[in-house]
Amino acid sequence: MKRNLYLTGFMGCGKTTVGRELAQRLGRRLVDMDQEVTRRLGLAPSDAFAQLGEDAFRRAERAVLERLAKRQCLVVATGGGVPAEEGNRALMHATGQVVHLAAGLETCRARLGRDEVARRPLWRDAAQVARLFHHRQPAYAESDLQVPVGKLSPQEAADIIAAWVVGESGFDLELEGEPCRVSSRWSAPRELAAMVRGRRVVILCDRHIARLHLERYRRVLDDPLVITIAPGERSKSLRGAERVYQAMIAAAVRRGDLLVAIGGGVITDLGAMVAATYMRGMSFLLVATSLLACVDAAIGGKAAVNLGRVKNIVGCFTKPEAVILDLAALGTLQRRHRVEGLVEAYKTGLVASPELHQVVVSQMKPLLAGDVPLLSQVAMSAARAKAGVVAGDFREAGRRKILNLGHTYGHAVEGHNHYRVAHGRAVAAGLMVAAAVSADRGLLPEALASEIVETMGGFAPPPDKWPGATAAWEMMRRDKKNQAQGQAFVLLSGVGEPAWVDDLTMDQLRQALARLGVDDHE
Repeated sequence: MKRNLYLTGFMGCGKTTVGRELAQRLGRRLVDMDQEVTRRLGLAPSDAFAQLGEDAFRRAERAVLERLAKRQCLVVATGGGVPAEEGNRALMHATGQVVHLAAGLETCRARLGRDEVARRPLWRDAAQVARLFHHRQPAYAESDLQVPVGKLSPQEAADIIAAWVVGESGFDLELEGEPCRVSSRWSAPRELAAMVRGRRVVILCDRHIARLHLERYRRVLDDPLVITIAPGERSKSLRGAERVYQAMIAAAVRRGDLLVAIGGGVITDLGAMVAATYMRGMSFLLVATSLLACVDAAIGGKAAVNLGRVKNIVGCFTKPEAVILDLAALGTLQRRHRVEGLVEAYKTGLVASPELHQVVVSQMKPLLAGDVPLLSQVAMSAARAKAGVVAGDFREAGRRKILNLGHTYGHAVEGHNHYRVAHGRAVAAGLMVAAAVSADRGLLPEALASEIVETMGGFAPPPDKWPGATAAWEMMRRDKKNQAQGQAFVLLSGVGEPAWVDDLTMDQLRQALARLGVDDHE
């Protein structure tokens, strides 16, 4: 997934233009080899050919390619003659994926335009250009993907390539005997349209998602009813649910209609809650557009709203018809939203998937930078790992409780700050506390505890926003997972080795917070 993406094709096929669109979609940097060679030689390609000769130009081109091949996560618009050299083709295949933008000679000529053709000496001899074009076709054909771009816009070509790069995958999650298909798609709207089956659709989203993504879904659905709410955790409340109920009543929504919740964790939680309770239950689908929703919130059938400072205290278990992970939406996320999802993915890796844990730790830099192919890989891996836990314990009577690692104290951080701290950042603090308690109890090796604290420390809010032991204890005791005999808490003894306990004491919490530099200030 970290490998480069090399775009090849004859001059004028659109490598730079398509590359620009593609790089934007994939969260990667575009490098134009012609520009790099020009910078290296101090001459434009046509001038370099005329003054230095083709051999010197090709040597400079090879040097640029060798330098780029040592880097990762690039979209590279190659020069038209780069693939003609067998060594160049071998290097590109060894360090990335090669995509040929296939266009006819006349298409290339038209796209260059009369002025550009006039500036390029090669194009002044029509017979020579035709010979070169046909000579290079076998080299271009040695690609991993060929995209006929003659009738495509740059945006359409970029979408085809992006969909191919991230791929499509899915699995069936069984929730108490009822199937729920979880699929990851670049073309999520098309996947949704195939699932609607002629039903009236009600779309629930927040205004931010409406601005970014609603039009993609409107285009493939038949005049859906759209209900928008304010973005943010404060909308996930009984009052927020009431506003949605009232809008549905005003629009005469019936039980046989289909609610589609499109958005992040707030929307998927709220949408599932509304669908499960409106007219005693209606069918619904969840479309996850944030990394947090993909890796956690939309997976597993839990729905809830907050009440006062208590997180997710009013809710129910629900069974969506399907969950769609909208991979194209991942490229629109801000860094803080990527952080939220990566914290949850890291947590899932700690309790249920050593492989996922390793990917998140080892690829943290490109993940934070927004590399969409890597984010897509993490999204589906985390969804599968969580689903594996949920399938055996849908109603959280046993093993599913391990997914709450970091959440008990994390929810206290959220409540303490009146939900002005993002969920992922609060959970990062909770994971640090869980690691400290686990180490203090002698369960967790200090090396892993230090890794967790160091990794999450860059994401958690500053310690002055953490509740002290006394304040946190009061909120933690209200947690819905508590048993009468003691404070429930998830600890770790190693990666993939969680432990559920119900005997945490306030002194142990105070000691862990002190280890992390948090005084019992309240």
